[in-house]
Amino acid sequence: MAKHNKTVFLKGLFFNDNTLPFFKKITYQTKTLYTTKSTNIKNTKNTFYEVVDVPGYLDTYIPNEARKLKKIQLKTLKGYLVETKKYTTVEEYLTANFGTKSRSNLRRYKNRLEKCFDITYTCYYGDITKEKYNSLFIELKALLIRRFEEKKENNYELRHFDEYQDTIYNLILKKEASIFVIYNNQKPISIRINMFKETLGYYIMSCYDIDYSKFHLGSLDMLKNIEWCIKNNIVTYDLLKGYDYYKKDWKTTTFDFYNCIIYDPSSIQASFNAYAKKIKTKGTYILYYTLKKANFITYYKRVKQKLHKQTHNASTEKKVTHTKIEENQLTANSVQLDFENNEAYFYLKRPIFNLLFTSKEHYKDIKVYKNLDNKNNFYVVAKNNKWSLNIID
Repeated sequence: MAKHNKTVFLKGLFFNDNTLPFFKKITYQTKTLYTTKSTNIKNTKNTFYEVVDVPGYLDTYIPNEARKLKKIQLKTLKGYLVETKKYTTVEEYLTANFGTKSRSNLRRYKNRLEKCFDITYTCYYGDITKEKYNSLFIELKALLIRRFEEKKENNYELRHFDEYQDTIYNLILKKEASIFVIYNNQKPISIRINMFKETLGYYIMSCYDIDYSKFHLGSLDMLKNIEWCIKNNIVTYDLLKGYDYYKKDWKTTTFDFYNCIIYDPSSIQASFNAYAKKIKTKGTYILYYTLKKANFITYYKRVKQKLHKQTHNASTEKKVTHTKIEENQLTANSVQLDFENNEAYFYLKRPIFNLLFTSKEHYKDIKVYKNLDNKNNFYVVAKNNKWSLNIID
């Protein structure tokens, strides 16, 4: 049986030149993203090669020594692009791609976040200490684990997390990657990793602190990164594939991904295996799109979520209700809590941050008290508002 040599295109492009043996040059518009003098083509008689997830908007050039080989190109999934070169400001982008209500909501989320917390935006691009870099990856991993536990899903990025952590640092120093962070004071509450080739940007992974969900941090993170790309002359921002329900709202155009199967037609074994792979791949995606059209994918995800819930620890999130109260309703038998630094009371963060969103109070102005007469009752005292929080067992 012929050997199967498989390469993920994006990893080959950024991490290891030798894993793209059949491309002597890759270009995007007028920019060369990749070129090599040594194409490393060996043992084609006994091997068929597969390069997966090749973006359809790139031009690839085959070296002369590979002309005898055949290439099968198979369309797989849709990808999403933001053509940032079309806009000089993020406001232009929003006006062209979002309705009045959506633009108003995005402004409201941003204004509320900045009114309620001491927010700063930092992009590490070209320079970052190893200590800061490692601390951000620790934070990002914790955010991903908690976010996907909440969604009751397994996370693809976590399987490759260590590989990314090992390689992204040097790419940042070469300005081929960035880490974009939204900070509340000094605490990262949203982290995104991008990678770059010339003027082309790739969204790799991101996550936010779910306690700030009311502020729509995921949308604000996407918006700030698109703004950064516009300001830094990134002409196209590739959102890649997956999470269609979310990315389709931000894209300006779509493209197709392809899997390329390359083999020597004079080898019976390689030809047979290449065509078998073609049939299997084609069948897989025909089935996928058929099931997606029938809405089976949504049902399948729900089943996976239920199975995930059964095989993982139950959520530690508690149901919390609140009631607005007056000063004279506060009990004297209470003690102040440092709820942000006491793990036993972390579950209070989200409902308290939700109150900040609706009241426009600032976090630094609030104090939280535990009612010593009722273990399930807490008080939140802000500058202009007071609430009683009750935990539902």
